[in-house]
Amino acid sequence: MARTARRQISRFVGASCLAAALALPTGMATAVAAPDALAQTTTSAPAGPTPPPPPEEQEQQPEEQQPEQQPEQEQQPEEQQPEQEQQPEEQQPEQEQQPQEEQQPEERQLQQLTPAEEQDLQDQLDNLDVPKELKDKLQKTLDKTMAAAKDPNTSAADKATYDKILKEINDALKVIANPNTSKADKAALTKIIAGINEALRIVHDPNTSQADKNTYKKLAEGVAQNLPSLTDPTLPADVRAFNKKVLLLISDSLLAAQTPETKPKEPEDQEKIKKVLKENVNALKTFRNPDATPQQRSEAKAQLDQLARAPENPDYLEFVQELKRLDAPKSCLDSVENRTREAGWPDGSLWGVSDQSCGDTVEAGAADTGSDWSALFQCVQQKPFSQCVASIPKN
Repeated sequence: MARTARRQISRFVGASCLAAALALPTGMATAVAAPDALAQTTTSAPAGPTPPPPPEEQEQQPEEQQPEQQPEQEQQPEEQQPEQEQQPEEQQPEQEQQPQEEQQPEERQLQQLTPAEEQDLQDQLDNLDVPKELKDKLQKTLDKTMAAAKDPNTSAADKATYDKILKEINDALKVIANPNTSKADKAALTKIIAGINEALRIVHDPNTSQADKNTYKKLAEGVAQNLPSLTDPTLPADVRAFNKKVLLLISDSLLAAQTPETKPKEPEDQEKIKKVLKENVNALKTFRNPDATPQQRSEAKAQLDQLARAPENPDYLEFVQELKRLDAPKSCLDSVENRTREAGWPDGSLWGVSDQSCGDTVEAGAADTGSDWSALFQCVQQKPFSQCVASIPKN
């Protein structure tokens, strides 16, 4: 019994110690534990708390991302919506203004020649004292020009050009009708208007190429815009006289280049005279352009002087002497002189000598191989005259 009692006491004490050990905190429990157990406990203790933080961070990351992403997603539409709303508001005015900016010049151009001005132009033309044939030509061409200026298919640039030309013609007709205008100025203005009219006739001809339409449109505009310089009282008298002379020569050239009796026969020659016309008109525009440099104006003036003084050119005078030596008829001499005035030396002179009135003279000159001019006459016989400049005697 004593043994039994001891065993029970031992069991009771062991159980009490175990219960007390289990009831102690961890730090205190480790103090009771064995050294090996203590080493294991200190090693495993950090490993125990380490796993819990990852789940806490994983739990916090979604919580932090969700509030951050949601405001951004909510704010982006709010920021984009105003931009999208403002863009159409900014673009719409631009789209509305662009057509207005394109249309406004056209409207101003159409209004440059009002119905009252059109009627005024018609009245001035009716009162113009010129042969019926010329008046009919003017009427026909001006009608086509006014119609083109109002045609919706006509470009804005062409409308502006037509309006400008018609306005200048109308003003010139008023100067002609003015009793204080001299007869010389009236005759000059009438001739120049006829030249402009001829250029416009070519423009409105359906058989004219687009390139030629553009060329003669510019020629008509270039001559028309210089019409006021003939009678402008603010210009010196010598300047007015010079402008008148040049414009008359250009107008005569425009008319002669289209008249069947005087028109160059070969297409290459026609192109050559057209080129001369363009150069002279451009020179006049440069000479009259206040924005041109002094050098540009000086070069333009030199070219116009060369045209105006072509009948005084020493080479031309020597050529005329050769024609006279060959007994050229007056009609031939007149042809050479007129074309020289209109297109200068040597192009105008060669244009004139290619006229049929000079046929016999050219043949005689070509046969006279002892003359320095023989090679030139032979060239005129066989080739377009525009290819014969190199055959002119060098001396």
